[in-house]
Amino acid sequence: MSGFHDFPPPVTLPDELALLLHRADGRPAPGRPDLLIAAAELGELALRDRVELTGTRVAVLDPRGTGIDWADELLGLLVRRAGPRGRPVELTGLLTRRLGRFRAHRELLVRQGALRREPYRLLGFIPDDRFHPVPPAREALVERVRAGGRRAPEDVRTVVLCALVHVAGIARSLGCDRDERAALASLAKGEGLGEAVRRRLAAVTAVPVVTAAAAAGAGGR
Repeated sequence: MSGFHDFPPPVTLPDELALLLHRADGRPAPGRPDLLIAAAELGELALRDRVELTGTRVAVLDPRGTGIDWADELLGLLVRRAGPRGRPVELTGLLTRRLGRFRAHRELLVRQGALRREPYRLLGFIPDDRFHPVPPAREALVERVRAGGRRAPEDVRTVVLCALVHVAGIARSLGCDRDERAALASLAKGEGLGEAVRRRLAAVTAVPVVTAAAAAGAGGR
C-alpha cells in the first residue's frame, strides 16, 4: 500500500482547508464547509493574481488557465458571469451555489493520500464514510497555522490560511491557545497588513457577509 510520502502534500488553499476541517474521528467540523472551501478557491485565485475582490464582488484580472482543473473551471464560470463587459460578479450569489466543493477537494485529498477513506454505514445501511487525516499531512498544516499565531507569517499564503482557520471556527480544535487564536483573528481582520495582502484576504473576510445574507434569504422563504 502506498504511504503518504508517495504523494505530494496539499498545495492549494482549498485542499489545505479541507484537510484541516476533518476531525480525528473522520468527520468534518460542523458549519458550512462548501461555503468555506468555495471562499478558499477564490483566495487561491487571488493569490495567483487571477482575480481581485472588493467587498463582496470579484473581478477577473487574468482568465488564462492555471493548469489546475478546479481553478480553470471556476475562472471560466466567473468569465461567463461577468459577461462581455467584464462586470464584477457578486459573491453572495456565487459562493452559496458552489455546492459540493468540500466533497470535491476531499476526493482530491484521498487520491493524494492525505486522507484515508473508511467505509461506514449509518444505522447499518446508510452510506456515511469517514475520512481520516493522515497524521504527517495534517500535523504539518496545524503547526504552520499555530506558528502563524505566534509570529507574523512571512508569506501571504499562510496569512490567508490562518484567516480561513479563524473564519471556519476551528482554531481551538487545532490546539491553538488563547494568544494564538487572538492573533489569527487579527490576521483575518487584516490588522497590521499591507494593502496588497488585504486584497488577497478579501475572499475570506467576505464569508461572514455571505453567510449572513444566505441566512437572511433562507429566513425569508
